[in-house]
Amino acid sequence: MSKQLPPISLPLSRRGLGLLAAGAASSLALGGSVFAQGKALTALGHRVHQTSATTGPAGDATEAWRKQAGASVNWVTFGDNNAIHERLLREVTLGETSIDVGYLLNGRAVPRNLRLFEPLDALMKDAPLEAPDDFAPGLIAPLKLDGALHGIPVRHATNALIYNEAILEERGVTKLPATFEELVELARKLTFKRDDGTQVQGLAFTAVFASNFLTLARCLGGDYMTPDGKLVAAEAPMVKALSTLADLYKAGVLPRNFATVNNEEITTWMQQGRAAMTINPFARLVTYNDPQKGKYGGRFKSLLPPMSADLAGKVAYAPTVEFWSLVIPKNAKQKPLSWDLIRALSSKAGTRTMALNGNGPTRISTYADPALMAAMPYAADEAAALKASRIHLPAFDEQARAHDIFIEETQAAILGIKPAQAAMDDAVKRVRPLLG
Repeated sequence: MSKQLPPISLPLSRRGLGLLAAGAASSLALGGSVFAQGKALTALGHRVHQTSATTGPAGDATEAWRKQAGASVNWVTFGDNNAIHERLLREVTLGETSIDVGYLLNGRAVPRNLRLFEPLDALMKDAPLEAPDDFAPGLIAPLKLDGALHGIPVRHATNALIYNEAILEERGVTKLPATFEELVELARKLTFKRDDGTQVQGLAFTAVFASNFLTLARCLGGDYMTPDGKLVAAEAPMVKALSTLADLYKAGVLPRNFATVNNEEITTWMQQGRAAMTINPFARLVTYNDPQKGKYGGRFKSLLPPMSADLAGKVAYAPTVEFWSLVIPKNAKQKPLSWDLIRALSSKAGTRTMALNGNGPTRISTYADPALMAAMPYAADEAAALKASRIHLPAFDEQARAHDIFIEETQAAILGIKPAQAAMDDAVKRVRPLLG
């Protein structure tokens, strides 16, 4: 199961101060590629994919490529992730498809699906990708199958801890937590009732995404599964993380409707000062800090959750990430031209343009761009987080079912329905048969 918000909610209001001028746009042109004039490609994705690629303060990331290739791009877009994948995965099973380039969310990039998309190695050999080592490594590994790369990451949402510094000041907090244990105590201190009767939650986040729980569990070295597919949910670090969250729920630090609260409600609580901290992608800072949406505009900051005292300085923290990739259906008819478009969009210039238009850039170097740094005060923090990021579960065909089982058992542990150890023992028992 994939987050309903991060893949599509990287805001269009990441305002870049500098635009891509003609010189920068011309660097998008991939010299040496010659295609017949009048060709057209069809790209399938979310509406925000088209918007970030073609509209915004930085201009159209496809313009130079279209002129150079003598081709056009027809966009087929949906506003729902499930609709995108239903259409895409149906198209790739046909004898041939009119879809030339598709956007694939990492939760759908499982072996069964990746086999339906063109391995890119041969295309990359004939027309190399610009600076392939510039992409965050945690976004490349999930796209490989049997040693071959099947997609190029172009948009991400990486989790952080977002806090309201005004509430910290209200509670007399002058120092950010340096360890996970200090973070837990901070969440307790930030849970209080104001004189007007307003209840403030120290921590609030949606309980239907594994990535949110792992954002905290990884502070203790905990995980549901390792990148190579080993089940570790029932081991001490994950059990301790869930036991800690169960204690916070019992103490009222987490909201009473923890299991059902959605991200829209979390956003409202944060903007109204009814929640002090949340787990959400860095990009949410733009929405939270909008002065038109609440009295705390400009007071929200990001923090990578700190490791536990016994692991600090010994184990690197791995933030959770969700991302979209560009793929080419195996049954597509214009693969060299499709690859040329992917090269343009994922080039340094293309990545920069889309980033200034609101896209989450998948190249680390993009975060050092002066215009992006001016538009995103948290750029350096997000770059560091992205570079160390890792997806919530490794890719396997039954990943979605496994995700739902982990969430069901996790909620049972936090709500006190089961002890954390029993819940994770049951999760492992239920997930193991899904691994094949």
